[in-house]
Amino acid sequence: MRIFAISDIHVDFQDNQKWIDAVSEIDYKEDVLLLAGDVCHHFYRLQETLLQLRGKFHRLFFVPGNHDLWLRGESFKNSMEKFEAIIVFCKKNDISMNPDTINNISIVPLFSWYTSPEDGEDSLYWPKPGEDENNRMWSDRFFIKWPNSNFPKSASQYFYELNSELISEKYSGTVISMSHFIPRKEMMFSQYPPMLDPERIKKFDRSPEFNFSRVAGSELIEKQIRQVGSKLHVYGHQHINRDREIDGIRYAAHCLGYPNERKRGVIKGIEQGFKELMQI
Repeated sequence: MRIFAISDIHVDFQDNQKWIDAVSEIDYKEDVLLLAGDVCHHFYRLQETLLQLRGKFHRLFFVPGNHDLWLRGESFKNSMEKFEAIIVFCKKNDISMNPDTINNISIVPLFSWYTSPEDGEDSLYWPKPGEDENNRMWSDRFFIKWPNSNFPKSASQYFYELNSELISEKYSGTVISMSHFIPRKEMMFSQYPPMLDPERIKKFDRSPEFNFSRVAGSELIEKQIRQVGSKLHVYGHQHINRDREIDGIRYAAHCLGYPNERKRGVIKGIEQGFKELMQI
């Protein structure tokens, strides 16, 4: 049995759907896939793709990303109602969103969201010269709608507390955790601390006013990674593939991303398909 990872498959793009369609119906029947969010903002296609991948693998673990909770012409009252519908669908179709142990490997999905700098000290925010402080380019501002009446906390704090109800303090064997959002600042940059040179930003950055760190993730995720004793954490969201070890934990991102990102070489290493994390 092998354990694979992928995230940000965005099957609303035709090329990405073809990539998923081409995945073997036979080669992964004994294997596990960790799918770290951003499948599709269309609910019916999200369901279809989850079922498609569930049929190709022995087990499928899934955590939703921000695109999965977008509301674009759907009947859900808010994004939390859609999140709950995803949970019901996954439970009905044997798609794992809760922790489970397989062959002495404990897999711990963590629901998560990003902490904006104005929402708390757990933000991964890093100042960027020339940034738009309102992040007006960020589509979540338009397509994510939280319930006003019963959603008083920040989204990151809400999901952190939801995880606390689902996870235990200790797990047996090797622990692999997963989240859609990024757990610590170092993962955002090729070097840390980063050297954000204004001239280089102006020359090479396609969106110089957009500061991704405002919506990257939360240190609350890292707290729970440490709590469960994870040795390997899978994440997505940034559309940059990395695999590195920090403070005794291996952090791995393996995104399919957008077709134009692959053509431009922003996303590398996806040519071989899913990322194999280990054999058990």
